[in-house]
Amino acid sequence: MPIGKGKGNRTGSSTATKFNTVEEFQKALDAYFANCDKKNKLYSIPGMCLFLKTQQQTFATWYSGEKQAILQDAARMACLRIQEQIETDSRYQEKGMVTRGIFLNKQQMLGGYQDRIEAKQDIAVNVKMGNGMDETDFK
Repeated sequence: MPIGKGKGNRTGSSTATKFNTVEEFQKALDAYFANCDKKNKLYSIPGMCLFLKTQQQTFATWYSGEKQAILQDAARMACLRIQEQIETDSRYQEKGMVTRGIFLNKQQMLGGYQDRIEAKQDIAVNVKMGNGMDETDFK
């Protein structure tokens, strides 16, 4: 399915998009993962962007659907594949890599995990006075 023209460079001129179809984008993503597997390299968003010859900010707009929304599902599935590797690959259990895995899982595109849940707690207290008691008994 054609994507059409993309937003141009910083000067505002129009240029063709890097990927003309979702299938073309998916093929490039598959090639990145196959290349990493062949070289026994860990997946990463920066590595993927270098392989695709695109900037991380551009990939982030595809992931969010802000730009070229047609690529959003493929971009999100690619990040999910990276997240799955972080959570299951034994290399992330080696010394020095556990912290990296935790840090990566805190990144919005790779899970967005948090150390703690911050919840607001509103507590209301009702005091019932017994017979013969009033507020002056508590001063």
